[in-house]
Parts: sequence; structure tokens; C-alpha cells
Amino acid sequence: MARQATRLDRGLVGLAMLAGASMSMGFIQLLAGPLEQVANLSVQVLALQTTAMAAPLVVSLLLLLREGPALVALGSRLAQRPQAWLLRRWRQQAVRLIPTAMGLLPYLLAAAMVSATLTKPELNTLTELRFLVGNLNPEILVLALIKTSLFAGLILWITLQQGRRAQTLQLAASAALSRAISVSIALLLGLDLILVLLLDPSVSGGVS
Repeated sequence: MARQATRLDRGLVGLAMLAGASMSMGFIQLLAGPLEQVANLSVQVLALQTTAMAAPLVVSLLLLLREGPALVALGSRLAQRPQAWLLRRWRQQAVRLIPTAMGLLPYLLAAAMVSATLTKPELNTLTELRFLVGNLNPEILVLALIKTSLFAGLILWITLQQGRRAQTLQLAASAALSRAISVSIALLLGLDLILVLLLDPSVSGGVS
């Protein structure tokens, strides 16, 4: 079981790194056209900051896809228990899942940085990596960590609730998981939009 858990964790890290690289390359290609008169390094920094802002949503959804079936099953076993039991289980699982989600962020951002240096190289790789690290807004990183912990906690609660609901209504586990995914996506996108609208423009990111 321990070996299986390690293998699953490595797979999740690999998916996070692949997502970070793909997002970074996609943002760079998207920005390279409209900002073709801007230095490539500026495009890379802007793409990296955009990746960091989107990373909490991506990490949370990856975690949902990996942990969703087990969490639905756990929620279904609590269908006949008082609501307080669900809250207790949420706390127990949150101690494990929220740090896992936050721990995926460095891998995703590291892959995004490496991808950025390879997509539109301006300097030698090491110098360019140092430049990108130095120009990544610390406020964006702090915000990304906060959003990741918040999003992970929310999808954990939603999935447990959907498992409990499915058992009460005698629905299939697959239906509960599908509903948990759709509700989570809708809620996280809406919450992410609200956070962006409420943030000060200096936090939501420009090239420093």
C-alpha cells in the first residue's frame, strides 16, 4: 500500500509539472503575438505570473480527479451519521490533502519556468531562470498558496457531501463523483473570479 501511495503521488506530481509546462508555453504563445514588440523576457515573466494565478485551480482539480472516488466512498459511509461526523472526517482529510495540494505548486511553477526558458530563450538557461525567479511577484505566490488551500478544502467538503447525498438518495457512486466535479468546477471558477475582481491590480499582476 505504501508503494502504491508513493507511485500515485509521483503520478500527481508528474501531472502537475506537465500542466505547468503546458500552461506556461500556451500563455507565452498567446502573448507573443499581441506583444511581439515587447522583449521576450517580459513575455516570459507575464506568462509565468499568469500561470501562478491559474495554478491553484489546476492543482485543486488534479487533486479532485485523483482523490474523488475515495472521498465519495467515504462520504457515502457517513450517510447515516450526524453532520458532525462529516465535519470531523473533513478535518482529518484536510490535514492530508491541503498540504499535498500546496506541495504541488512548486513543482508546477518550476516546470513552468523551465518551459518558459526553452520556449523563447533570451539568455543562457541558468541566468534566465534566475531572472524569472527574481521577477515573480511574491504577492502572487502568497495568494496562490492561500487560494490552493482554500480550493482544496472546498473540493474536499463538496466531494464528501456528494457521497453522503448519493447514499441517501440511492444514487450510483459515479453519479456522485460526476456531480462533485461539476459543482467543484462551477464553485471554484466563481470564487476565483470574485477574488480577481476584489484584488488590488498591483497584486493581480503585471510585469515587475
